[in-house]
Order: sequence, then structure tokens, then C-alpha cells
Amino acid sequence: MDYIDIFIKNDYVNLKQIAESGQCFRWKKMCPGRYFVISDGRAACFFQEKTGIRILCRSKDEEYFRRYLDLDTDYGKVIEQIDEKDDFLTGAAQMGRGIRILRQNLWEMIISFIISQRNNIPRIMKSIDALCEKLGEQIVFDYEGEHLVGYTFPSPEVIAGADLSEFKFGYREKYIRQTAEDILEGKFDLEEVKNAVEEGKTPEQVKEMLKQLKGVGEKVASCIQLFGLHQLELFPIDTWIAKVEKTYYNGHFPVEKYKDTAGIMQQYLFFRVREDADKRAVLEMKREVNEKAASKTSFKEEMTEKIDKQTKRKNEISPENNSLEENRLEKSRFKKDKLEKVELKESKLKKDKLEKGKSEEARSKANRYNLSAKMLYVSDLDGTLLNSDALLNKDVPERLNRLIDKGLCFTVATARTYATVNSIVKDVHLTYPMILMNGVMIYDPVSKSCINAEIIERDSVEYILKGRKKFGVTGFAYALSPEISEETLESEIASNLEKNFSSGVASNLKKNSNTGEDNRIQKSGRKMATYYEKIATEHMEKFYVERRDVYHKPFSKVEKLEDILGEDIIYFSICYEEEVLRPFYEYLKKDEKLNLNFYKDIYGNGLWYLEISHKNASKYHGVQKLRAMLQPDAITGMGDNLNDIPLFEACDRCCAVGNAHKEVKERADYVLDTNLNAGVVKFLEEEMMS
Repeated sequence: MDYIDIFIKNDYVNLKQIAESGQCFRWKKMCPGRYFVISDGRAACFFQEKTGIRILCRSKDEEYFRRYLDLDTDYGKVIEQIDEKDDFLTGAAQMGRGIRILRQNLWEMIISFIISQRNNIPRIMKSIDALCEKLGEQIVFDYEGEHLVGYTFPSPEVIAGADLSEFKFGYREKYIRQTAEDILEGKFDLEEVKNAVEEGKTPEQVKEMLKQLKGVGEKVASCIQLFGLHQLELFPIDTWIAKVEKTYYNGHFPVEKYKDTAGIMQQYLFFRVREDADKRAVLEMKREVNEKAASKTSFKEEMTEKIDKQTKRKNEISPENNSLEENRLEKSRFKKDKLEKVELKESKLKKDKLEKGKSEEARSKANRYNLSAKMLYVSDLDGTLLNSDALLNKDVPERLNRLIDKGLCFTVATARTYATVNSIVKDVHLTYPMILMNGVMIYDPVSKSCINAEIIERDSVEYILKGRKKFGVTGFAYALSPEISEETLESEIASNLEKNFSSGVASNLKKNSNTGEDNRIQKSGRKMATYYEKIATEHMEKFYVERRDVYHKPFSKVEKLEDILGEDIIYFSICYEEEVLRPFYEYLKKDEKLNLNFYKDIYGNGLWYLEISHKNASKYHGVQKLRAMLQPDAITGMGDNLNDIPLFEACDRCCAVGNAHKEVKERADYVLDTNLNAGVVKFLEEEMMS
């Protein structure tokens, strides 16, 4: 297909600000500064650059997306029109100077803003995504390493004939259906509305036309006009803007000053007030945390002082015939009793508060890691649980699920990412956290959240990139997207743990998060991006095509790997002949903050793998994290290759499959049947019977 990659220099375009401005709900964030966008049946990738943006799209769609981003409008001149005496708006424009009013499809905006009523942005986006995926037409975007799948917005015909109940629109469902039917029956004409704008009808006249639709009132109509008809005179007022007007403009923003740009000013104000609110929320959260900590300390100090005084008083009134030793013992017992009562009261209050905040569902989740006096079984995948085709034998999922239903505590430890793991073991009812990417990440398959990720330190990343250039190698680099600020990280971790784990597990993980390694514990839901600069070898091409086509793994092409230096890098995967990779491996060994896995491909193609991660990223550390987290009675590990030796070192028992490397067998307590004969499952079945 005739795709083009164009760069547009413009200091007034910020993709992140546009995506979060509340005017569009279908921008898919691939990684920081990169978005996959579908509009009016067309697809494009937008890339943020330092001095502008890149647009990757079909050549025939170039003009559409230029117009879509309103690139012909000089937003610098718009900002110059702002009253210099208006400090709040001036500041807002500088903060949100990259926002632009998109030129979007009218029909899509009508339905989107009907859905948006009394709703939050994440829920709006989720609802619209579900609607499009179910009822829209598939669009495949495949060019220069970008293989993405999206869906068009469904037409009025499709929506009118569909069952909308599964989307849980609530009272909005009847409005959506009625709107679609009105358009099909000719009661409402989209083209007539567009023509009215072109003919110079006033915003109020156009608004009255839109308000004929069920579910479209003053605010929704204003949003449709601004974002679907590009009537910049409109100034939609929601709760955020109402607060701005009340606080800074005596109840009324001077719309009359900005007749042709009021909608743009509204977006600047909307952006600033939300940014300010987020900052205040973070500060308030910090204040509450500090106050609670101070209050707790103060309470304990106060009670200790009080007890000391009471003890002293009691000692003073002791009978004169009591010995000094009796007085001392009595004083000690009294103080101890008082402190125990205080601690018991504090513990009860804490327990009551925790129980009060838990739903039945939460309590059910809290018990899913009941490993008391149980064995946890951790198995490698490739060459161990999987057959020679890197798949589960046909009967393995059913056999494993039967064992899991009987109480088997089972999980996996693998070099793979979750995308490929999930595709392979999707039919197995895994509930315990998995060790992924050779210990780089601990992942919960139930909540689909990253519990822990080991981020390579910045100076180590610089050392790696310098070396790979020196030795002429390249590969794939994996990074985590920054979905959360460091200020809110700790509270988000705590919230996620309480939601998904037992109180004991949550407590253990929280303790671990305060050991100086907080920078590597990530918020649930952080996305992983995979970068490459070029497909340099046949093996890279095979890896890339397989992950892209079979597992639908997204890749992002960069001009050079050094461009990702500022991101949270967690892993490098490089594969060449041994003579090419070994000098690079020897070079990297000098950095003690790195963990290196350098081993021969067991499938006999003569290639060697070099996997680079943080020093604490290994199956050994992964198992130790699971041990601290889950507290099983013991852990049994199962593997086949040299990269499973760290797994064995961390386990209480070790099992090698019959096809395992000789050294792995020598280190094992038991040698099982081969992977082709489902040796792991046979062993587990025998274990559960004993």
C-alpha cells in the first residue's frame, strides 16, 4: 500500500494534550508520544517530535489528516489575541499551547457526546471502543513495523439494527437508537446541519437543529458544534468551566472578546483547571499521608507518656511496706498491660476499617492466594511445558485445569512477554503471578497487571547502547510507558495490592516497596513498548513477523535505538552467531548492574541469544519475590535450559524434563519425561495423587 511518512514542523501541536483534552475518545496510545488514530474510516499513526509531529498514513489520506488536525490554523496568533491582563487565561494558553480543535466526523461526535453525559472519560472511551469493535469494520494498518488493527465507527444503519444492551449505555441507549432511527427515517439530516454551518447560520440556529435529537441538550449540542462542526464560537460549559468562571471571572467568562476563538479558549481553560486539580490532589494526598503518619506517631507518644505518668502515680501510692522490687515489678506489669491494651485497640480499629471497605468480591479475591502449607510449582515454558512447536499438547490445558481445580498451585517462569504467554496458555486457568522475561516482570494474570518490573538504570542503558554500536549489533528494546507520576506511585501500588491480593500479601509487597527499590515497582496497567531500528538478520525478521502476525504484538520503529534513552528500559533481546555476540557479551560483563543471559538456541540453528536486563531481573529473583509475596510451604521448579539454572537455585526442589540440557539434568533432584510427552503434567498428576 502507498503509505507516506511526513514531518510537520509546528510548535503548537502536542499530541498528548490533544488526546487528553476531552474532545476525542478514539486515540490509542501505543507508547509515549505515539498514537494510533481512526477517523471517518481512515487510519493514521501520529508521532510527537521535538519541533513538530510525524504523520504516517496512506498517501490519499494526507490532506484529510492535515485538515483533521487543523494544521492550517495559526494557533500562535490565536494566543497573541488573549487579553494580556487576563493572567489566568494567559497561563492556561501557555500550559496547553499544543491543543488544537480537531475537525471530526459529525455523526461520530453526536453519538460520542450522547454517551459522554454524566460519564467519565475512561468509561466513555471504553464504551466507544466496545461499540466500534463489535459493530464497526476492521481496519488493518501495516507499514514500516507498525502492524495495528482498529475499527471504524458504526453507521446509523448498523446501530439502528443492533442489540445495544451489551454495551451498558444505561438510559443513553434509547437516545442512541432513536438518533440512528431519526437519521435513517429522514427526520434528521446530517448534511442539512453541515450546510447550515457553511451557509453562515448562527451558532444558536445550528444548536436548535441539533437539540431536536433525543438526549441532546445545551451542553451536548455545544460540544458537537465545537468538535464535530468546528464552530469555534461555541464555549461549552461543564462543571470544570463553571468553576473557572466562578473563581476567576465573577461568574462569566468574556466570550464576547473571543468571538471566533472562544472554543479554543475553552480548551485552554479546561486543560489548566484539570492540571491544577491533579496537582492539588497529589499535594492533598501527600498531606493526608503525612498527617496520618504524624497522627499515628503522636498518638503512640501521647499514650506512652500517659502510661508513664499513670505508672509513676501508681508507684507513688504503693503501700510503704512494699519492697522496692515489688514496686518495680508492679510498675512493669502495669505499663505492659496498658501498652497491650492500646496496641489491641489500634489493631482492632485497623481491622474494622479494612473489613468495612471490602466488598464480598474483594474478600473473595483476597483469598485466592491461600498457600498455607502448600507447594507452589513453577514451570518454564519453551522446551519444558511446551512441545517442539512451542505449543501445549492438545490435552494439556484440560489436564492442568483439572489439577488446578483440585488445588494445584501452579504458575510459569519464562523468557517470553505476556503477549505470547497469554496466546499460548490462554486456555489454562492460571491465577498465580507469573515470572516473565526471565524475571524482568512479575505479572498477575487475573487482574492483568504488572506487579513488579526491574528497570535498567540510565547509565547502564547508555553503556549498552554505546557497546552495541561499537560491536555492530542491534536487536529489540523493551520499555514501560510512564502512565503515572512518581508522586502518586506509592498510593496506586497500595490500592492495587489491596484490590487484588490478600492483606498478608499486600502487606509484604508494601514492605518491599520501601526498601529503596520503589523505582522498579510499577503501576498496574503500564504498557510495554517494543522498539527496533532495523531488521538486521533473518532471525530478527522471523521473530518480528511471528510476534506481529501470530501474537499481534505491537512494534515501534525508531530511527536509532539511542532515541529511546529517556524511557524506562527493562530488557534488550539480541540474537546473532556466537562469534558476533561474544565480544559484546564480554564487554557488558564489566557493568555489574546488569544481568546477562548468553546461551545457544536449543533448536539448533547455530544462533546465540543475549538477553540484557537489570541485575535483579532473573528467574532466581523472580522466585524469591513469589516466595515473599505468596509465602508457600515450599517451591518446586521445572526447566530444561541453562537459563533455568537460576530458577533451580531459588527453589526447594528441582525437576528437569527428559530433553533438558545435560548440566540442567545434573543439577536437578528429579528427571521427568520429555516435553513432547508432557513430562511436567505427568509429574504434577503424580504429585496430586500422592
